Amino acid sequence: MVEETAQVIKIKGDTVWVMAIQKSACGSCEAQKGCGHSLLAKVGQKQIELPVARNGLDVVVDDMVVIGVPEQAILRTSLLMYGLPLGAMIVVAFFSKWLALSEGVSVILAFLALLLGFVAVNLQSKRLDFEKLSPRLMRKVAVEQSLIPMCEEPNG
Repeated sequence: MVEETAQVIKIKGDTVWVMAIQKSACGSCEAQKGCGHSLLAKVGQKQIELPVARNGLDVVVDDMVVIGVPEQAILRTSLLMYGLPLGAMIVVAFFSKWLALSEGVSVILAFLALLLGFVAVNLQSKRLDFEKLSPRLMRKVAVEQSLIPMCEEPNG
């Protein structure tokens, strides 16, 4: 299960709307300070709002929660979305080369195969069971309280 921390922003019945911040892989890179891509990734971070099933957890607005997506869902949908169109394009390009078609015809056929691959993805996505693929509310994030007493300034 791939997990991510999110904040509850709205509750409607058994559905909880959460807000997560899309992060890039730059957070784990050693060269963050000297990398321009890291700077652009920080600027380009965007907030994503998505509905998640409550799963019987008692949450309120502004709670921090952990949502999880099954790894199998990520692998299957990635393979479907990227593998099918690109695989169709590569197969058609290979066979057009094998049939000794001209380069222009090969490019056009490969492009048409790519488009047909996207159409196939669209048709297949309508048959997917999104209940199994959707994110799930796993648990609330424990809020750690500081053991250091806070000082208050006297009103003067």
